[in-house]
Amino acid sequence: MKFFLGVSLFLAVAEAGLPGAAIEVRPGTANVSVGERFQVVVEARGPNGTAWEFPKQINDGSVELIQSNPSTALANSVTYDAQVFAIGAEGRIPEIEVMYKAADGSSGTVKSAPVPLNIVSTLDPNEKNPTPADFAPPLPVFVSRAFWVASSIAGLLLIAILVGIIRRLRFPKKPVDIAATPAISPEEEALTGLDRLAAAARVTLDPKAFYIQLVQILKQFLERRLEAPVLEMTSTETLSFVKSHAWTAPHAVALRDLVTSADLVKFGGSSDASNADRQIQLVREIVGRVDRLRRADLEMQAREQDRRKTA
Repeated sequence: MKFFLGVSLFLAVAEAGLPGAAIEVRPGTANVSVGERFQVVVEARGPNGTAWEFPKQINDGSVELIQSNPSTALANSVTYDAQVFAIGAEGRIPEIEVMYKAADGSSGTVKSAPVPLNIVSTLDPNEKNPTPADFAPPLPVFVSRAFWVASSIAGLLLIAILVGIIRRLRFPKKPVDIAATPAISPEEEALTGLDRLAAAARVTLDPKAFYIQLVQILKQFLERRLEAPVLEMTSTETLSFVKSHAWTAPHAVALRDLVTSADLVKFGGSSDASNADRQIQLVREIVGRVDRLRRADLEMQAREQDRRKTA
């Protein structure tokens, strides 16, 4: 062993550009096993007044060295905690490069030579089939009473959820019958709109808004009752349609006056709405007349069908 250490010290001395400078690497032991911790002392030698800066950590994948005591600029040696993670030729302390600054202001680096290590096995050589031992014996698993209580509660909740799901699948709730809202007839819709418009006209009367709403009510009624696209028609097309239909033809002249007054207010800048009540009454009469004629036609068609059945 003394011979091996002597060889290690001899190989660890390396001359550098600084006259008389050298790095000596002294491992604490020559025989180490993989992963075993040991110490390495690195000492720098050179002229007086030279400041040395040792690396704080060295790691080349095979060996790891970490300073165990921080070094100062005036210190010429440092101790490392080392571990080896390789075997064979790779199990060695690599070159250690130390920076220096001489008294004359020059600077540079000095490298040591690699130091081989003797990697030994921790297994008994006399054992034929060595097996790794457990780091700690198996420990029993203790289950407290709180665990069993919580498990029981969770099991009961799960059973209740499953029972609820099964009941829903086997006995689904009857769908709620949605009450059908009877449709509002065109006559009811028009007369309701006229009542609201008359009430608004008594409070505040904006001629333009009044005629827009009045014509809208009339056109919407005619479109629903006569089943024609009256809302999409122009004023001229509306008057032509009214003249050609038997239910509205008697009111063609009055409707022309209404449409003309509305156009003057909406597009001509007129603000005359003195005939608002008369115009509302006119639309009421049109609604009532169309409804009466429609009912009369339906009764006539019913009698004609009855007569054909009995003939």
